[in-house]
Amino acid sequence: MASVKNVNTDYTLNCGTPAGNGTFTVNAQTVFTGNVTYNVPATTVSPFITVAANNTGAITDMGLLAQKGATTFAGLRFDVAANAWQISSAVYSNGSPIATYANIVTGATSPAAGSNTQIQFNNGGVLGANAALTYNYATSRLTLTGTEALVNYGNTPPVLVANTTLLYSNPIGSGGSGLYFVSTGASDELVSKAKAIVYGIIF
Repeated sequence: MASVKNVNTDYTLNCGTPAGNGTFTVNAQTVFTGNVTYNVPATTVSPFITVAANNTGAITDMGLLAQKGATTFAGLRFDVAANAWQISSAVYSNGSPIATYANIVTGATSPAAGSNTQIQFNNGGVLGANAALTYNYATSRLTLTGTEALVNYGNTPPVLVANTTLLYSNPIGSGGSGLYFVSTGASDELVSKAKAIVYGIIF
């Protein structure tokens, strides 16, 4: 038979002498419908703490709050729709977000965008991909269908790997292209078609 106790003010149970040195044991499922405050130290012998116990599906976000100040909280929740654990650095006392909750990503994850070999990139704050930019791991081949923009590097970059040739951009020189290369044995500007014609006539 259910037993109910209603009080209109705070309700405190003091265990032990002095108060707080005793042990309060509940050998049953416990349901809290309001805020619960634990004063450290708090001890539990259960390997897991259950939140939203006996949830029938009506609760879709459930978790824990960390109180950072008098009115500031951080949140850890499980979001059923996203099927993921999420964190937020700023939430209200009921767990609703002030700063957006973000999924917690651990370990290996599946690609968030694109097809096999497509390189992922930041596309307006979310991961994006495009068939015009791919990398084939098996053949070590990077493919770009489009335009590659080389910004002035400012100097000659160092060749850090043997048997490697680097392409870079710098102000246009006698070659007329502004496109340079450097390797372990040479460093120069690639010659444009117009400059090549002039040099061919001169020499």
